[in-house]
Amino acid sequence: MRLLFLAVLRRHTGNAVTAERVRSHLEAAGHVCILKDAFDFGSPSEVADLITAENLEAALALHLYRGGRLLQGHGIPFGIIFGGTDLNEDANQGEKNKVMGQVLQEARFAVAFTASMKEMAQMQWIG
Repeated sequence: MRLLFLAVLRRHTGNAVTAERVRSHLEAAGHVCILKDAFDFGSPSEVADLITAENLEAALALHLYRGGRLLQGHGIPFGIIFGGTDLNEDANQGEKNKVMGQVLQEARFAVAFTASMKEMAQMQWIG
């Protein structure tokens, strides 16, 4: 499967390291994984162009707001990996929280790194 993986890839950050590890596992499982920095895209339409140009079949985003919002409405299935920023910062900002809830409704799955992160997400968006 040809996958787009959006993450914040600033050098020497936990996100960049995590994204590389996830990408490595996806490729070891036989997938083609195109890893891109979410901050390189100004709009979902730019992501749509990449999806078309690269003939991508599915997507994954590390961070519900930073990456997930760019994946909405493209017609390919996508999943989300929660980041600490999602739950500790962005969830507390009204408009971001609303967008994140909408992304979760469209996502096929969501993954949290810890049980406490999962619980926080469930309380925030599921109720």
